[in-house]
Amino acid sequence: MVGQTREPHGSTPAGTDVPVALLERITAEAEAVDRGDAETLEQLVAFGEAGLTTLGSVSDTEGRPGQQSGQGGLPDLVGAVEALARRSLSSAFALWGHRMAIEYLLAADTPYAHRVLPGLRAGAVPGVSGMASAFRRFVGAGEVDLTARADGEDLLIDGTVPWATNLYPGALVVSAAVDEQGDPLLLAFTLDQQGVEVGAPLDLLALRGTRSTSVRLNAVRVPGEQVLSRDFTGLLRAVRPTFAALQSALCLGLAAESLAQTEVSLGKAAEGSFLTTFAPDLAEAQHELGRVRGQLDAVAATVGTGTPPTPAQVLQTRHAAGLLAVQAAGLELRTAGGRAFVHGSAANRRFRESAFLPVQSPSEGQLRWELARG
Repeated sequence: MVGQTREPHGSTPAGTDVPVALLERITAEAEAVDRGDAETLEQLVAFGEAGLTTLGSVSDTEGRPGQQSGQGGLPDLVGAVEALARRSLSSAFALWGHRMAIEYLLAADTPYAHRVLPGLRAGAVPGVSGMASAFRRFVGAGEVDLTARADGEDLLIDGTVPWATNLYPGALVVSAAVDEQGDPLLLAFTLDQQGVEVGAPLDLLALRGTRSTSVRLNAVRVPGEQVLSRDFTGLLRAVRPTFAALQSALCLGLAAESLAQTEVSLGKAAEGSFLTTFAPDLAEAQHELGRVRGQLDAVAATVGTGTPPTPAQVLQTRHAAGLLAVQAAGLELRTAGGRAFVHGSAANRRFRESAFLPVQSPSEGQLRWELARG
């Protein structure tokens, strides 16, 4: 079949160890999580039990072969995220944020990081990636959101993280701050520390069950051991390929399911139906899905090796995956007809989920800006 997806709906994806029962659970809970009637907190524990928090790899700051963070490499983790995103972008997004917090801690390789990692790997402690402004500073597109001032051996942190997910009680946040000399550093704090205030729930278009909002810090005391690294550039350079590869998997999972459902709609159409006019659009999108998936597979296979992907390859893959997801969700909406306009339909949910991807950091605008700069 032209444009066949990596794995049929409801089965275990090739190359991953995602249990069928977990995929069925994510499918069953997708609408409730989308509405905010259920949350992804308990799913994080299930991800840990399924081994999804120990898949993947991390490269060191010199670009040498990376240390393995668990059984299986990054291609397996990419496949798992894509499989989850086919069922629920919210659930896959929660795993992405949690898994990236683990990635930062692994790259930091400090005693504190290793002490807190078991809780995150088990899913008992939610992990939060509060790194959007850090990556903007890394590429010269902005400044970090938090400031740090010394108080003996500790740091006092002030400022606001405008957006983060998995903001459940006791969650561990990895973010960045600028010290009194103007130098950036990476640090960790927990939401139960004094001076940390989680913002009010946001009336989101989608992802309502992911606990995504802002975090305000007012003189939050961060002990020296919770400073993960002052090698800001080196650590971000090490983790960004994994960061972008997993985001690309989010996009391709949604795109693959939207295209599969579009194919179902066209297959049900009577011969000569006006819906057949969308057949060329579907074929083009299926071809693009295969092309971008090939790019992502190549990126994932070479992260942490002696010949890692170039920054351009990583960014081009992430940009193309995001564009395809939006295109595919729109195509599903147009071919599904009036039922897709019903708020509770899966097609409607995927269309709303796809609207998040161009604004997820790095946004489509930032990706275009970086790629234009070469």
